[in-house]
Amino acid sequence: MIDIKNLVVRRGEECVLRDFDAHVPEGTSVRVTGPNGSGKSTLLRVIAGLTAPDAGQVTVAGHPPADPAVRALRGFVQEPPPLYEHLTADEQLCLVAGVWRLRARDLRDRAAALGLGDRFDVLVGELSLGQRKKLGYLCATAHEPRLVLLDEPFNGLDAQAEQAVRDDLARWRADGRTLVLVSHSDASVAGLVDDTLTVGADA
Repeated sequence: MIDIKNLVVRRGEECVLRDFDAHVPEGTSVRVTGPNGSGKSTLLRVIAGLTAPDAGQVTVAGHPPADPAVRALRGFVQEPPPLYEHLTADEQLCLVAGVWRLRARDLRDRAAALGLGDRFDVLVGELSLGQRKKLGYLCATAHEPRLVLLDEPFNGLDAQAEQAVRDDLARWRADGRTLVLVSHSDASVAGLVDDTLTVGADA
């Protein structure tokens, strides 16, 4: 599913990722680990096609990460979530439903399961951090992608929402989807990953 060869990503004079290699087979669930500042989030952004590498080669399902064919396959749960602050939570959900030709009612049901049922009429910019995380997670995964990238998906979530996310990950893993996640919490990912990718500034 994901092939990375000799990946180099620089941030100014700093080399965030250096000669990084990885292969993530389809249907595998992997956790990306490494010290703070080692390039974990950057690696996810490269796989998602949002950050261009300075050198090396990255393919997802045989295509460059930014290829439109890949965009339809993947969902990226980002930290912080990219949302439209001037929309209400319900308008944000309806926008996503329209993009993926989904029923807004189904997204509302999932949002209610995450604890957002009473926040539909609130502007995104007025939601709490945890509520924004829930909404961002739902928007990124609404289309049930075959590849799910998750950057600290449990940060800021209450117990109900964390369990709902864990249930989703377990279901997707059982369904043979590919999961790549960054999480500082060992307990949150227990039983959800098959392998580990370690990144480091000197890797």
